[in-house]
Amino acid sequence: MTDDPYLRPTPPWLEDEVLMLENSGEMPEVVLAESLHHLGSLPPDDEDILRAAAVRGYLKIIERDLDYNNMGLPPFRGLGRAGQNLVRLFAFLRRMGWPPPAGTKQEIAGRLSAFLMAEQQALERGRPYAGATREQVETIAKLLSLDLTPFNGLMSRLDALPAPDFWGLRALKRLDAAHGHFKRRKESQGKALLEVLDRQGQPVEAAELPLTAATDDEDPDCRQRVEMVWRLIPLPEA
Repeated sequence: MTDDPYLRPTPPWLEDEVLMLENSGEMPEVVLAESLHHLGSLPPDDEDILRAAAVRGYLKIIERDLDYNNMGLPPFRGLGRAGQNLVRLFAFLRRMGWPPPAGTKQEIAGRLSAFLMAEQQALERGRPYAGATREQVETIAKLLSLDLTPFNGLMSRLDALPAPDFWGLRALKRLDAAHGHFKRRKESQGKALLEVLDRQGQPVEAAELPLTAATDDEDPDCRQRVEMVWRLIPLPEA
């Protein structure tokens, strides 16, 4: 059997567990712990197969958030989340004493570069907000040893622009796509409804954002998000 845990063949009886770990969403390590507990004592090689699947689960969500085409879509969680998951992945690998899969850092660095090039093009076309902050970009670049010198101009632009979080990016993508003529807002029961209207003042698209978080009290971060998105809808108020 190969010494590389990422290349070990999966026995048929572990295939479902491996598939679940590779598609475990935001918590690969939690799902791994549940799998190991549920399956009981396993041979070390089989445990390593599950750990390798958890690594692939991490890589899947990191790649998801470095795919520029995903920006503003429901699965997207942004460069901030990608950086957090990259930190978690590297910590997980250190605890196991494993290297990343061959070529992983180079591939992720390439994805970040492609993201930044697409972001630069979008801003040059006049988009009035950034898809990430300088801090988020620099966090990932440092983990990957990626030189950001070619993107110095872009980094300065990121500093100068508002950067909505992934909830805000999702709302803006949805509302921008409606090509409306006016905008309108309503607030009720801890939520803000932002609408895009046609020439006759009829709603053609809407996005709902929360104003409260863990309690029923208004959350300042939620309020800040709503106000930022409202300002960035490039339409006159109805």
